[in-house]
Amino acid sequence: MKNLKENVLKKSMKMVGFLSLFLAALVITPASAGSCYQPKCPDELLK
Repeated sequence: MKNLKENVLKKSMKMVGFLSLFLAALVITPASAGSCYQPKCPDELLK
């Protein structure tokens, strides 16, 4: 029973890590692409 819990925990941690990387990529890619396509003043972005 203990081994089963450890296996489930390891798999869930792997899934959480994978999902967080995937979401980070989804968030970072449009942000970097948008900043490349729209060169604005940093002052405008800060306001």
